[in-house]
Amino acid sequence: MLKKLLSKPKSKKKKEAASSALTTLDRLHETLEMLEKKECFLQKKVAAEVERAKDYTKAKNKSAAIQCLKKKKLYETQIEQLANFQLRVHDQMIMLESAKATTDTVDALRSGSSAVKAIHQSVSIDDIENAIEEANEHTENMRQIQEALATPIGASADFDEDELEAELEDLEEEELDNELPEPPQRTSMEPSARATTSSQPANDLAELTKLQAEMAL
Repeated sequence: MLKKLLSKPKSKKKKEAASSALTTLDRLHETLEMLEKKECFLQKKVAAEVERAKDYTKAKNKSAAIQCLKKKKLYETQIEQLANFQLRVHDQMIMLESAKATTDTVDALRSGSSAVKAIHQSVSIDDIENAIEEANEHTENMRQIQEALATPIGASADFDEDELEAELEDLEEEELDNELPEPPQRTSMEPSARATTSSQPANDLAELTKLQAEMAL
């Protein structure tokens, strides 16, 4: 069923069908507008007959009032018919719009399928593999070029890497030693200070002896 819908129709018939659908929708819209105007006109007629019936009732003209009510009933019957007609027109419009939407969807699917098919025809597996292989070759060539540029040449190529590493370690150790704090220096007590300290108890003892002698006197 889907394959049948997606089968490519003749271009001429396709254009004619689209034009016919649009023309029919326009006619249905015009018909619906005409029916709505006619219904509005009849509703005004109904309102007028009701007012006339009221006037005849006030004037005690019963027969004339009944005639007005009969006309009102006839107008109401026509209004009901118009409502049914409008419903049928609405139904046809919905069906036609739905059919047109389905046709547009199928056309879009067909266009998408054709585009995908064209892409598949323009690109093959061999083309993809060749493109990937070329990309890998370019990447490898670029890597070799970068390695060649990074290789030292001239005097820098004769440097001994192990010797440079050892020299760098010596510099790091020297820098670490410079950053360590120096140990505090111990100062020896001067002889005069030691003599003063040692003579202090003797002086105290002499003063105590002198005080005891004075108290004995």
